[in-house]
Amino acid sequence: YVNVSGDDLDSKERLLSAIDYGQGVEDDEHSTTSTTTRQSTTTTNMSKKRRVWCLDPIDGTKGFLRGRVEGGQYCIALALIEDGEPVLSVLGCPNLPLPSTPATYTTPYGLWSDEEIRESVEQQYPSSSTFSATRGCMFVAVRGCGCYEIPLHVIEKMLAPTSTINGYDDESWTQLHVTPNDGTSSSKPISQAKFCLGVERGFSDPNGTILKIAKLIHGPDALTPATDDGDDNNSEVQDIRNSLRMDGQGKYGLLSRGDAEVFLRLPKKGYIDWVWDVAPGYLILKEAGGTMTDVRGRPIDFSEIGGEGRVAKLPDYVE
Repeated sequence: YVNVSGDDLDSKERLLSAIDYGQGVEDDEHSTTSTTTRQSTTTTNMSKKRRVWCLDPIDGTKGFLRGRVEGGQYCIALALIEDGEPVLSVLGCPNLPLPSTPATYTTPYGLWSDEEIRESVEQQYPSSSTFSATRGCMFVAVRGCGCYEIPLHVIEKMLAPTSTINGYDDESWTQLHVTPNDGTSSSKPISQAKFCLGVERGFSDPNGTILKIAKLIHGPDALTPATDDGDDNNSEVQDIRNSLRMDGQGKYGLLSRGDAEVFLRLPKKGYIDWVWDVAPGYLILKEAGGTMTDVRGRPIDFSEIGGEGRVAKLPDYVE
């Protein structure tokens, strides 16, 4: 038993104890058992699953600051890890275009049209809906149960006091599957695979390695002609023709619903990968049939996350 009254949460230790409650962490102060019983109980409790919640309240900060009209993408990313394995993931993507809507074909990706801006202004005051019928979705994955997508405007209607929508109705949720590569009629050859990449190229590919990989996959015409990058250094850059760029872990949602097939991120040496930047998208992609590895093809290692040291950093080889 842990008393979580205000008096008990006035220190860092007490707050962390409350957070850890239920994970096999013994609470000496409030335990009424004898020393012998406590030792036995501690051994039993430590055999419980080690549960760690990982939350990034604004994943894709630069996309959030870029603004929704400019197509800036961000998400609320949440994952539950049990004994070193993600078992539940949720990505809430307020500005992500819904499948096959016009904004999925724009450059930059997700750019608002003049018509969409005008309709948004006209509906703002008054408005009975917060979310557009063409934007905003939530991706949900549970280990062993698949990956699903639901529009945010549908969730909004579900939560309305007068709603008659059944939240468990199969029509409200779409199960997602990555683009197949098994040679069937619905599959896509690797030479046509679309890259889904981050907007900040200096961060995700400082050495241009991803561009070289694209040429190996797509052939000699894989890249666009060099253009001014818009920076003060007047340097010129190339991009992958068959690609889209966006911020945040919403990329994993696009891969999961077959809007793209390849996501590579090769940040500069020394960059730290925090678990909340990886775990939510990892399970979304995995449950849709996709695979995520490090640069050497090894599975992502979440085994050290949590524990007494409250480890939040992934191994250095995750690049």
